Amino acid sequence: MIYGEDDSQPQQPQQQRVRFDTSKMESVYANFVALAGSADEVVLYVGANTPMPGQQEPVVSLSHRVIMMPPNAKRLMLALQQTMKAHEDRFGPIEIPPPPRPHQS
Repeated sequence: MIYGEDDSQPQQPQQQRVRFDTSKMESVYANFVALAGSADEVVLYVGANTPMPGQQEPVVSLSHRVIMMPPNAKRLMLALQQTMKAHEDRFGPIEIPPPPRPHQS
């Protein structure tokens, strides 16, 4: 609608169609995520921790860095919450064990 026009019918929101191009998509396994950020961006570092027997200090191989604007990071957070709720409703609660305590000498 142009300013000043008389529009007596309410505007219906138009649904935007999105096409996904998966031709360059890669899949990676991740069991580690670290977060960082500033006022303008949120950064997710994604990788895999593959502990080796006898290894004193675990090595996490970071494979991807995802940089997002805070509103998009919040949308991701909400989508993950909804997805996890649906998963737990279907398969049962997911228990997260407490972090291991440091060894005392």
